Amino acid sequence: MSFIVSPSKFAANGRDFITTLPSHIIIEILSRLPAKSLVQCKSVCKQWLDLTSDPYFAKLHFTRSKPGVAIHQSEPSKNLLRVADFDDFHAPTAEIDLKSLTPSPDVAVDGSVKGLLLLRDANYKREALYVCNPLTREYIELASPKQVVRYPSIVTHGFGVTKGSEEFKIVRIYQEREMDPRSGSCLRIPKSECQVYTLGTGEWRGVGDGAAPFAYDGRLIGQFFRGNLHWLVEDLNGHELISAFDLETESFHPFPAPFPGRKLLGSVGVLDDCLCLCDNTSNFEVDIWVMKEYGIGKSWTKRFVIRKMPELIGPSFEIVRVLKVLGDGNILLVWADYCVLNYCSKSEVTQEVDMVQSRGPNSVEAMHYVPSLMSLKSFVMEKVVMF
Repeated sequence: MSFIVSPSKFAANGRDFITTLPSHIIIEILSRLPAKSLVQCKSVCKQWLDLTSDPYFAKLHFTRSKPGVAIHQSEPSKNLLRVADFDDFHAPTAEIDLKSLTPSPDVAVDGSVKGLLLLRDANYKREALYVCNPLTREYIELASPKQVVRYPSIVTHGFGVTKGSEEFKIVRIYQEREMDPRSGSCLRIPKSECQVYTLGTGEWRGVGDGAAPFAYDGRLIGQFFRGNLHWLVEDLNGHELISAFDLETESFHPFPAPFPGRKLLGSVGVLDDCLCLCDNTSNFEVDIWVMKEYGIGKSWTKRFVIRKMPELIGPSFEIVRVLKVLGDGNILLVWADYCVLNYCSKSEVTQEVDMVQSRGPNSVEAMHYVPSLMSLKSFVMEKVVMF
């Protein structure tokens, strides 16, 4: 008597067994799968498609999703957005050619919140904004702000979600400036506006008295942390501080940078669930400061001093950002828009990480990303388009 079962028959019996399980058991099983496997499971049967398309399932799966990275690589021949695990950058969970979104090669990633990405057409004249979910392959093109952009001016954005009502909001700060022709510093800000776009409303709203009397850097985006968006800004005396925008109350409140009164070349990030600041002012090192007590200026502590690689030593005007603290204690840093660095805290050695699929002249962006099955169709008043 033979007890050998053919693989095809075993697979069929296994599939039949799983489909007879109660729905809540199937949900528990599927919600623990990696995002890439789950996308494939949607095509198994109608029951699984219906279960995984439910908003409750999307929220449950997100709580169990493994944090990863969104990588945007722009070359003359392609404009790719990939989301992947930190363990394997070259085996993407999803990959999208952004040329189907916009013909412009100048696309930037301006935010990542709960599996949704804020994309910006960096063409200065058009200034189109999109919110997309790479996993569901959906996107929304936001209504254009009714405003004429004049030079010299800056535009910066932030993307976050409110604590209580969980409303997704995009914040746009626009400033016109009068510059000192000799020093290049800002003399006056004759116009400063802050606008908010709540996903699902289809429109921009003006907020309060603008973006407070601070000068923003157009290269920096608002860092989302604890319900607020954060920018490193300057007052009119040239002193750096942190400008925080509360997404719930839609109001600004500043607090000190690590060295009040000192010129910094930095960006705000998140490190070990604390607000942090990367300072690239030095010719030889990058300093990482951590705010141990949120909003308390005296709690700033220098956590890491990262020696630059020989080819990066010298005067720099580049922005450096914290991307991720890895399980072994190493830190991934994004250097401007052309490389990702891995700093080993034990050996104090910094090396470049190859996150792109092909080498050569290109622009590379990397941002922390957690996969989500949230459908953009849940936002009423928005036109959802598939990639």
